[in-house]
Parts: sequence; C-alpha cells; structure tokens
Amino acid sequence: MKILLINPNRYQKPPVPPLALEYLAGALEESSHEYRILDLCFEDNPEGALDREIASFDPHVAGITIRNIDTVIYHNNEFFLNEIRSFVEHIKRRGIPVILGGVGYSFAPGGILRYLGAEWGVYGPGERVLPRILDTMEQTPPPAGAMFNGWETGDSIGYGHKRATIAEYERYTSKRGLIGFETQKGCYESCSYCPEGNRYVIFKNPVCITDELREIVRLGFTEFHLCDTEFNQDLAHCRAFLQTLVTRGPEITWTLYMKVSPYDDELFDLLRKSGAHLITLSVPTGKNSLDHARAIGRLAKKYGIRLAVDFLCGFPGDTVESVKQSLEILRGIEPATVGINAHIRLYPELALTRHIMSSPVYIERLLGAPLRDNQDMITPIFYNHISIETLRELVGDDPLFTFEGFQQTSNYERIRKSSVP
Repeated sequence: MKILLINPNRYQKPPVPPLALEYLAGALEESSHEYRILDLCFEDNPEGALDREIASFDPHVAGITIRNIDTVIYHNNEFFLNEIRSFVEHIKRRGIPVILGGVGYSFAPGGILRYLGAEWGVYGPGERVLPRILDTMEQTPPPAGAMFNGWETGDSIGYGHKRATIAEYERYTSKRGLIGFETQKGCYESCSYCPEGNRYVIFKNPVCITDELREIVRLGFTEFHLCDTEFNQDLAHCRAFLQTLVTRGPEITWTLYMKVSPYDDELFDLLRKSGAHLITLSVPTGKNSLDHARAIGRLAKKYGIRLAVDFLCGFPGDTVESVKQSLEILRGIEPATVGINAHIRLYPELALTRHIMSSPVYIERLLGAPLRDNQDMITPIFYNHISIETLRELVGDDPLFTFEGFQQTSNYERIRKSSVP
C-alpha cells in the first residue's frame, strides 16, 4: 500500500522537525509498503501542497501525526486541531481515508478521532503497528473508528531504532529549531496531572541511537534536543546510552528533560562528558520534589551543566504561602531560569481531572471551553486557583522567573539570550 505521511504542525515558536514521521518512515522502509512525507510546517498554501502530493503519489491512505493538541499553556493559548480538522476534511473529500497518530493524539485518542472525523487512530508508538495495519488493509479495511494500541507491539530493546532522515533540518535550525532524538518511549510514572505516564517504558538500543546521531552529524548538524518524556526513567539505561555516546561518538551538544528522581553523581558526570549542556527539570509542588531539586541543582553546578526549572503549581491543596516557600527554595537552587505555570491543563481519565470534577468548589475554578460542549476536553480546559497577579507579587522583579505563555520561547532559547553579554 501507499501511505502519505503528513506533518500538520505549523507552529514555529520555534518550529520542530517531525521526528515521529522520521521513525515511521524508517519502519516502513523495512516493510513492503511505499510512503511519502509531506511536511506542511513552512507551506504558505497547505491545501495546495496536499493536492500536489495526492495527485503525484496517489496514496491509498493518509497518516497524520499530532504532536500537540494545543500549546498547553493558558495565556496566549494556541489550539491546533481546527486547522488539522480542515486538512482531514480536505483529504477525505478526495476519497482518501485518514489514520491519526502521534503523542498529542495519544492524550485523548477517542475524543480526537471524533473531533477530527478521521477513520482510524494509533495511540502509543506507531513504528511496529502501522506496517501491520497496512498489511491488513490490503485485504480488508478496519472498521470505522478503530483504534490500535502501539504499546502492545513494543516489547524489546532496540525498538524503533531505524530512522529516515527526511526533514529539511537547515530550514528548521535557521528558525531556532533543534533536531530531536529519542532514547526511549513511555514513562514509568503515573502523575495525576500528566497524560504521558503509563507506567511502561520501551528502551532503545544505545548503539542504534548513537548510529542515528552519527548519520545526522554527517549532514553537518551537531546540536540536538532529547524528545523523551523524561530522560532519567532508568539509571542503568541512561548510563548505557551515555557511555556508548562518550566512547563511540559522535561529538554533539544536547539538551534534555529530567524528572526529580532517580539521579546520582555518575549520571551527571556522564552527561557532562556526553555534551549535555542544559537540563530542564520538571518540578511540581511538594516537599519531596523540591528536596530532589536541591540535590540536582548541586550536581548540575558540580559538573558545569546549566539547569532550567519548569515549576508547576496551583494544585488543589496548594496555598499562596506554600507556593511562596517553594519559590524561595527554587531561588536558592540558583538555576538559569524558572518557568512558572499555575494553570493546569486537564485531560480526560486523569486522577487530577476526576478529583477536580468531584468538587463544585474546584469546578468553579475552571477556565477555558465550557464543559457542556467539551466532554472529551479536546478544546483546552484549565484549572487555576492562584492568580497570575498573586504570583507576580510573590516573585517581584526577580528576572530568574518567567511566566509561561507570555514569552513564546523555549528554555534553551531563554538561556542562550541570558548568556549574551
């Protein structure tokens, strides 16, 4: 079968190369199916680009990856699915069915499938399951509305390691974007507020990861951003990858996200040797998180790695005084920047969502699309009970702190700016 893989992500603050499609393309190259990539990120006329590719390639099915439903931040929020829905409709009018996938789709697969009007969806990793779906479609199309679980096929190390380097990297990097890569898929955690945690992780073969990076370095690019949910899921795998990168190369610089545990001295020593220069630490409120943040701050200083903090606060139970104390602790850690977010994006089926929806007091603090027309929570809904005005009073004019949504920049961009004399 022939499948047209489409990147509909046109957000450019900064633009993000379509890593998911590169991994899917790598998997399809090992199958009997044909593919073509259509990247709409920089297209002035996306519908015209769709028409050209459909006319020249004549695909049997189109696959659309959804990286994000929206920008996840309340202030200056941008919602992406209405434009993507117009692409789905445009494709279907030409008689081509659509299958959805991507990490954003996996946040609410049933609701997004209904909202966009596509035929089918894949939640979780798609590299193994998509070729199997296409195999089946050659005989009998799946029933409308079918959703496929990519996690059921991902059970071995080395999973999804092949990558087709098909993005126009120079176009992305010239507009401040970084090239991504993965060392794993999934997350061992099951945080009450996060749709990415499923208590399951598939680790990639460290040799395959470094080979992938070497191919991109040969193209002239040496700066990368890690696209794992959080890097430090398992210290043994972290060490194995970092030791392989240090001993086999290539020489790169890279940034990564970490959760507050696990960690140790050896991890930070290897990070430094591997070229990691910036860690963004995800810190929700709570004493345990902040104690770990202190320790990680000391290790980052010891090994010369810059630290940024994404601080999520304003949960039910947080108070102005508890948040004030947390901000003082973060000041003491002396990271390069702290991004504060007190508006929590809700998704269906999460423990925090159920907790908030059980209380009329909490429901009164919801912001965004009305629930009566938005039961799937596809259009953004946020919970907030500590106002931005209160937070501004707490931080004063301290330049360490930024409020998410008011500066449309990534942490690595903020730190680049702060490094300029």
